[in-house]
Amino acid sequence: MRIPAALAAIAAVALGPRSSRADKLAPDDLANKNDGGYVTGLPLFAYGTDIGLGLGARVYYYWDGHRDDRRFAETPYLYRLFLQAFASTRGIQFHWLDLDAPRIFDTPYRIRSQLVYGRNINSNYFGHGGRALAPLAFPGSSRTYGSYTDYTHDQSLVAGGQAFTKYDQYDLLRPSWLASVERLFDGDRVRVLAGLGITYAQIRDYTGVQVDAIDATGDTRAIEAPTRLRTDCDAGRLVGCGGGRDDFLRLGISYDTRDFEPDPNTGEFLDLAIDAGTVALGSQYDYVRLMVAARGYWSPAPELADLVLAGRVLFEAQSNGAPFFSMDSLPFTEDPRQGLGGHRTIRGFRQDRFVGSVMTAANAELRWTFGHARLLGQRFGFMVTPFVDAGRPYDSLGELSPRNWRTSYGGAFRVSWNLATIGTVDYGRSSEDTGFYVNFNHIF
Repeated sequence: MRIPAALAAIAAVALGPRSSRADKLAPDDLANKNDGGYVTGLPLFAYGTDIGLGLGARVYYYWDGHRDDRRFAETPYLYRLFLQAFASTRGIQFHWLDLDAPRIFDTPYRIRSQLVYGRNINSNYFGHGGRALAPLAFPGSSRTYGSYTDYTHDQSLVAGGQAFTKYDQYDLLRPSWLASVERLFDGDRVRVLAGLGITYAQIRDYTGVQVDAIDATGDTRAIEAPTRLRTDCDAGRLVGCGGGRDDFLRLGISYDTRDFEPDPNTGEFLDLAIDAGTVALGSQYDYVRLMVAARGYWSPAPELADLVLAGRVLFEAQSNGAPFFSMDSLPFTEDPRQGLGGHRTIRGFRQDRFVGSVMTAANAELRWTFGHARLLGQRFGFMVTPFVDAGRPYDSLGELSPRNWRTSYGGAFRVSWNLATIGTVDYGRSSEDTGFYVNFNHIF
């Protein structure tokens, strides 16, 4: 779903490793594990160019079971339930009720279920496919723009009683219920999942609405001129302009050889996911979405330096029946993402800057841990990470090409806390914009 704060909120709760492999507790962890149930909680914090300042909280209930249960030593918990509230200064809400049962009814199957209320009053729409690759432009100006700052400034200028302040935004309200069942194979390296998503989208276009603007006297209000979304909907370029029910089946498989999931030094993670929207589930849309991704991690000289070369590539294709508001979905089996652009895909471009029926992307990071410290019994590691991101959308498979990829570059400063929790501050620069992000976890 097109809710970037969802990623911020999910990442911000990295209490420890969430590997796709079976959990087997170390002896000291087992000795300190609670018998029965307990309640805990934590605050949520994130900042990003796209979301603004985001704050929230989660309250957890854990049921660990009893020590005479075989699963007590094999799982982090038998049941986990949490309730989250999260909102940001740029109009994002992400409220979430989540259930996780790693060994449901003493079987090898894991059950997950999530009930989500998501809203983003500034969801981005820059066009799809080749149209998104065009330079920034809007009907109120005869020029194209190489600077996103200049572009948005001129959009807000009043002309003829109208402004284009919200030309590239719309209001998306999307409640959803997601459920999945998973099982591990091949020594816990292979994870297979099957899931179901029941979602509803309410679209509010800003055309004709009073928006913030600038005239000769300074800040004012004006009528929003026709937006990019309204123009493309009226031209018949998009499916799903009226929102509605988007229900789908999800199948996924992953292969994981990483040595330590939160901060790997070696290994690979390969995943494949298929979403199938179908009227058989009550959906208003029929479509198929396929995503394939690969990540790799390599330490070239571990005896000399804690240096890791990390890379990710992805490919996604979806059929023409997909509604525009879900076309940004990147259904990674471990942690779904949205669109190309923003903190988790191409830093330095706006969230969902590039979306299309077909999408490709690549990321490369050089992660150097240059120091360690202990404070109040806690272990910290300090890391600098230069990076390069690239990607582009296409209108069809026949247009796949290594040309015209959009690239960005930058650096990150990261701190590992007790190995498993990674805090990160990233700065990315692209040909048209910059991005600054404070969040948790590596982006891949």
